[in-house]
Amino acid sequence: METPFSPTRQDVERYLRLRAVSKDLNHRILRTIPRHAYDEVGEAIGILHNGVLEFDSEDMASVMMDCCLYDWFEDGKNLVQRYAETHPAQPGTDESYLLSAAIQAKYRVLVVQSAAPDAGLYCCDILNNNEELFLMDLAMSRSFGSGDAALATRTIPLGDYWMTGGAGLPINSKKAVLDALSRIESGKHKLLGGPGSVPLLIVRACLAAGVADYVRYENPEGTSRKPRKSRRAGRY
Repeated sequence: METPFSPTRQDVERYLRLRAVSKDLNHRILRTIPRHAYDEVGEAIGILHNGVLEFDSEDMASVMMDCCLYDWFEDGKNLVQRYAETHPAQPGTDESYLLSAAIQAKYRVLVVQSAAPDAGLYCCDILNNNEELFLMDLAMSRSFGSGDAALATRTIPLGDYWMTGGAGLPINSKKAVLDALSRIESGKHKLLGGPGSVPLLIVRACLAAGVADYVRYENPEGTSRKPRKSRRAGRY
């Protein structure tokens, strides 16, 4: 993959700073999720059973909450957009920059082309017209190689590169995702009304294919947590 962007140490340091601010901001927005959003999103991605949210791993709660923030719409707006309107950040701050960036977040299905060690991944987005981009993510740069590696994830623009929204799903079933993309193209993806229906369908397909056992997340310091295989059930 050819790209004019080559990450420098300054780019990585900026990313780490913004990642830390983003984590704190995300926690605050999470507090605005209404109870019924959990149930509606849980049903859409296939983890609500008999009124109870069931998680195949502890980290799957993060996947669901990411969907609540970006893919649950009410009166044409998601919770990130609502938070930006009701809690405006001071202009010129990192928080203001990140709120504006989060509003432009895009869900992607990424095929990894190559890795820049301790920086990120060069990827091709097969969900959005094969767009090429650099995904800044230190943990993924160490765990993903090139070739057939792929993941579905929310991405947030940071200028010349993007960062993950924090709840990516490795794709271990090509057929499941291709079936989901086929349903999108045919218009048969009415899981939850609004602009968030496509990401929800992809998340549902990934979870049905069993990717919950392999979810990994990056913290601001760039170390990844081990995948979990425990099963938890209960109301969130």
